Amino acid sequence: MAGERILVIEDSLLYRDLLVNHILLPNGYVPLIAKDGESGLHLALQERPDLIIMDMQMPGMTGLQVLEALHSRGSEVPAIMMTLHGSEELAVRAFRMGVKDYVVKPFDIEEMLAAIDRALNESRLRRERDALIQTLAAERRKLTAVLTNTEEGVLLVEDDEPERIILANRSVRRAFNLTDDVVGRPLAEVISDGILLDAFWRAKASRETAHAEVSLSNERVLNVNVTPIPEVGRVAVMQDITYLKELDRMRSEFVSAVSHDLRSPLTAIRGFIDLLPVAGTLNEQQTYFLDKVRSGVETVTAMVANLLDLGRIEAEARMDVEGCDVAAIIGKVVADHTAQADLKKQSLQVQIAPDLPTVSGNPLRLGQALANLLSNAIKYTPEGGRILLSADTAEGQVMICVKDNGIGIPQEDLPHIFDKFYRVKRPETEEIIGTGLGLSIVKTIVEKHQGRIWVDSKVGEGSTFTIILPASTSHAR
Repeated sequence: MAGERILVIEDSLLYRDLLVNHILLPNGYVPLIAKDGESGLHLALQERPDLIIMDMQMPGMTGLQVLEALHSRGSEVPAIMMTLHGSEELAVRAFRMGVKDYVVKPFDIEEMLAAIDRALNESRLRRERDALIQTLAAERRKLTAVLTNTEEGVLLVEDDEPERIILANRSVRRAFNLTDDVVGRPLAEVISDGILLDAFWRAKASRETAHAEVSLSNERVLNVNVTPIPEVGRVAVMQDITYLKELDRMRSEFVSAVSHDLRSPLTAIRGFIDLLPVAGTLNEQQTYFLDKVRSGVETVTAMVANLLDLGRIEAEARMDVEGCDVAAIIGKVVADHTAQADLKKQSLQVQIAPDLPTVSGNPLRLGQALANLLSNAIKYTPEGGRILLSADTAEGQVMICVKDNGIGIPQEDLPHIFDKFYRVKRPETEEIIGTGLGLSIVKTIVEKHQGRIWVDSKVGEGSTFTIILPASTSHAR
């Protein structure tokens, strides 16, 4: 490597000239020259060269004495010893003191260049290592500064038992009233919040990101995402969503108030609709108009009921949960909808895997979600169609599917199918009554149970709605 500085300590003018003018300078090295051991030692300590080439036997301070003096001062500069033939025993002593190589005088240029290259290679690797360590240390300081000072909470935990804390930034320590000495302590010893601990456990069990909402003692709410990081552990990133929750609460209260206010006039309208035939005979056109009004009132009434129900579900920060028998919930839902399917001569089948584990949840809400999916499948599947409700296990989770061979959903509608009030606009759906809230309710219930839901569908072939729920374990809370 051009530009490396090599100190030559040699009392012989002949060998100094050979080394400096015929070996070092022509090959791009920068020579430093000392004519005896004392001046060589002083130059080595002052200039810290990349390599020292010195004669082993010089008047005054010998090469070995220079080595001893350098080592006593902690110098790690590599050295090449030059020795006369027959003094190999001294060379062995030099090797024991850390000399990288030695050459026997007289030597040729190629021999010395090879020795220089061998000696410098280790020095080059050491410099590269030191530079890399410094770079990594600088990057680590930057990363630590970012993680420490960010407003988002960051909590990093190792996977191995007892799951010790690797990093807890200032936001996390402030949120959970932790001291500064939490690093290195077990997670369960430091954090007492059951929801947060459960999220860490679920991320470890599933090897996927686990989501949770943690309510703090000061009424703040944190949105928590715990993500596994291979060969490191799991990291929880926490955002303060107190303001968003307050906005959502205000919206829910507004919707609830409006919905309640709508109930009374709707009830009155429905009552007068029922009284109209009693007041006198209606002709065919009047009867048609009355049926349309009744259908509209029923739609708005259903929408109000769904809005109120959705508001209650969203407001349930902590639902009453228990170990739910998924097979029993499915059985009840199917029994409640068998008559509806029979009216359309549909085949309603159930497939439940044996030894299906329980899930931790609210049986009424889970039943409501499945009832909405099954009701939709029946509504959007033509007469004589097939509907399958199945439940199975997959990697510690319970997978529930509602599959039909109905009209299907266009691809452009799939991203919005769970949005509130969204309805697919197609000729086949114009006569089907709906509020556009059923699937939004299903999604909300599933997410309240720390689950996921998605749909696969093709127009004319049918739809499959899939729900994934974490299986209940001793860690479930």
